[in-house]
Amino acid sequence: MNASVKTTIMLNALLFTQFAYNAAAEDKFMDREPQPSSYSSLCSFYKQADLPPESEFNNGHVSDFRSCRLENMDLSSYPESFADLASFNSSTTWPDKEKLPKGFSPDKILKKQTAAEKEINKIRKLAKAGKGLSIGVIGKPILLTHNEYSASIVSYRQSALSPLANRESTAAMGMLAGKNLGFAPKASIYYVSPLSYGKTYGARDMFPESKALKRMLDLNAEMPANRRMKAILLLYRDYDKAIDGMETLGKAKKMAKEQNVSVFSGDDIKEFADYDILPSRLCHAASPADNAALSLEEPGPELLSAWLAGLYLSALHYSPDLTKEDFFWLLKKTAAFPKKNRKNEKNKKKILRPLRAMEILRELQK
Repeated sequence: MNASVKTTIMLNALLFTQFAYNAAAEDKFMDREPQPSSYSSLCSFYKQADLPPESEFNNGHVSDFRSCRLENMDLSSYPESFADLASFNSSTTWPDKEKLPKGFSPDKILKKQTAAEKEINKIRKLAKAGKGLSIGVIGKPILLTHNEYSASIVSYRQSALSPLANRESTAAMGMLAGKNLGFAPKASIYYVSPLSYGKTYGARDMFPESKALKRMLDLNAEMPANRRMKAILLLYRDYDKAIDGMETLGKAKKMAKEQNVSVFSGDDIKEFADYDILPSRLCHAASPADNAALSLEEPGPELLSAWLAGLYLSALHYSPDLTKEDFFWLLKKTAAFPKKNRKNEKNKKKILRPLRAMEILRELQK
């Protein structure tokens, strides 16, 4: 990371610390710099016999090859649908061309713009890339040095003990503020990675996230009006399975509402159960292994909530007082069935049209 950028991040982190002096010892925030991680240990394909059957790709199932070592395997028998149903990153090692599926080129896929990115690029230009706006993010450790978003982070605090960058949170950051992959690379990001207590009685303990959210809001109330956060993104899943800490989280969210701060999380995806959020199943995101992108099929709630949060920041450029509720209403109101599927509208989902929503906000501003 550039020395001046790193210094700025650490200086801004001191601002957080002064508002957390009453914290319990185990909750004090420590300066850390997570290391890159390929997460290759998560790959379950060690030999040819471990590979998914061809029927999976013929039936539309997505397979995850991120950071897998496949150089000694033969993938040539897989159908052409493999290219549309394989998640991988620049750390995935592939066999020679003759042992790859027909028409499959990993390098070309990683470099080619997806439908989602084309939409993001247009909106990023319309909304000045989030310039002048601030957002807080609470998630697992990220790769601070990633060139997609490192310049956007003005403060980073980490209590989480993991020394490695998390791939879901890193990917979400690229979708939120990546200069090539995200909506708001010019926004100011305040990032906190709280200590994870694991699970209690088989359910997720949300106390660390709740405390982090409250502290972030305490800081926000003390900041100059022109630097205050407009939104906070919680990069944690399975809220519906959590028990401990949910009352505390509810109080923190009420506090956020009083400050006119919109809180985004994976829970928001339920609002769009009857819609397709992205214009295509394929998207690119930041990889925790290096400065390259990874290719994802059907991104999960964390990435989709980051996508919505980044789009919301873009909408605030034209409508500074827009609430999250009204923003979601507008997205649903401007959604439409893809033209090629109009004959089967009863069986298809509407797709969000964020560019159309942005154009409406721009017209209202005139």
